[in-house]
Amino acid sequence: MSDPAAPADEPQPEPEEADALQRLLDLLVYAPFGVVLTVAEDLPGLITKGRQRLGTEISNARVVGQFFVNQGQREVTQRVGSLLHRASDPEPEPAPTTSAAPAAPTPAKPAPDPVDGEMVERALAGYDTLSASQVVRRLESLGPDELHAVHRHEASHRNRRTILNRAAQLLEAGSAPPAAGAE
Repeated sequence: MSDPAAPADEPQPEPEEADALQRLLDLLVYAPFGVVLTVAEDLPGLITKGRQRLGTEISNARVVGQFFVNQGQREVTQRVGSLLHRASDPEPEPAPTTSAAPAAPTPAKPAPDPVDGEMVERALAGYDTLSASQVVRRLESLGPDELHAVHRHEASHRNRRTILNRAAQLLEAGSAPPAAGAE
């Protein structure tokens, strides 16, 4: 098939060659040009979409990370609490045989006195639920009788050294004679 407008001396491309040439132009010229134009037109939308997707991923990672941090904190708190609970209920240790400074002997745990428990509860409501640091902060507001009661109550129950030592310091500073079993 020949083109009537084409000069007779030029060879006419076969229809299959024309299709192949057209596909090659599409692939090498028109497609890259179309991609460049599309990206240039859609760039702000692509940036927004990328920012949203990345923000969502970061937010999800933060939530998961915070969950694991909270779980770890709870586990550490439980383990430390159990260690402190075990430390607050120590078995009597044998006195050291040699020491530079003589250590005070560890007295046996005195029997609980209900009167002390009542006085301590009146002075420091919820005493048995308070941590040692919470009790120590409140000891300075107590009078000598209350301090003696706290000391005896603590010695007969949980035997927390920080509370016992601070109560003894405050009693000494107030020049109050120590009550029986207060040291």
